[in-house]
Amino acid sequence: MQIVELSGVDVLCIYSCVPGQSEDNLARCTEIYGDEKKALSVVKATGIKSRRVVDDGTSSLDLCVSAAENLIADLDIAKDEIGAVIDVTFTPERTMPCNACQAQRRLGLPTELIAFDINLACSGWAYGLYVAGMMAKSTGKKVLLLDGDTQTPFMDSADIATVPVMADAGTATLVSPSGIEARAPWRFSFLTNGAKGDTLTLPFGGKISMDGLGIFKFVTMDVLYLIRDFMAELGETPETIDAFVPHQANIFMIQQIAKKLKFPAEKLWISGDVLGNSSSATVPTTIAYCGDGKPGDKKLLVSGFGGGLSASVGLINISGDCRLKVFDYGA
Repeated sequence: MQIVELSGVDVLCIYSCVPGQSEDNLARCTEIYGDEKKALSVVKATGIKSRRVVDDGTSSLDLCVSAAENLIADLDIAKDEIGAVIDVTFTPERTMPCNACQAQRRLGLPTELIAFDINLACSGWAYGLYVAGMMAKSTGKKVLLLDGDTQTPFMDSADIATVPVMADAGTATLVSPSGIEARAPWRFSFLTNGAKGDTLTLPFGGKISMDGLGIFKFVTMDVLYLIRDFMAELGETPETIDAFVPHQANIFMIQQIAKKLKFPAEKLWISGDVLGNSSSATVPTTIAYCGDGKPGDKKLLVSGFGGGLSASVGLINISGDCRLKVFDYGA
């Protein structure tokens, strides 16, 4: 197993901006199926009671920029302290220019700045965090990691595979060189199976298409083994980890993964039951949602999985000083 390591970096802040509109999943599924009993069984199977969905015209960039604006203001960050902007998304506002370049303009950041997008879906936050950490170390400056998607505009409104789960969100994570090399390093491992990419896809000009059974098999076999082997290689157990924060693909599914990994229910962090599945943004959103109000340093096992097919797993440390916040867009 290939494990990469990164030391001397910190997460200073994780903010998540979610749409103000919350869609009741039972009501929406009843519209699709025309049968409340059938809809109730779907809601129970997914574990998702409600989902946050954008209004027409709101982009992933809008949500991420709002998260970043609040982050910069609350931490009173001088804009010239930021040396790079990375945006993880598969639903950019435009094909060109990329979200990161537009974020630089909208946030009023210096022009002498590294800015680029990473085109990834559900596995993307750990990828972005690894890249952001490397760039923070090499530049000696803070790196603003944006991660967000607006999936609901790309769904078929009658698709029984995607409508009951998918949602929207935008996040901002501030990564900084720590200067404390003795602090526990971050570790990551990644998995890619492009041969099965058609299991979850968004063609140009089309709608998101998902083979639910195919994704279930990928998560409960490939991803489970990835996480299990990663923990074994590092000598970690549920007792040595403060919380498991998986992508909120389907609450029932991640509960099964946590159970097989022997994590107790209180160590599985969940936000998708009320916010839905917003692709890779679910991981930072869940950290902010569940970690806010929990004092002290935290060792977190994070994992994203889905479109690609791609998966990531990481073991990261977040200090008790890290600012965490989830708020509604426009609030």
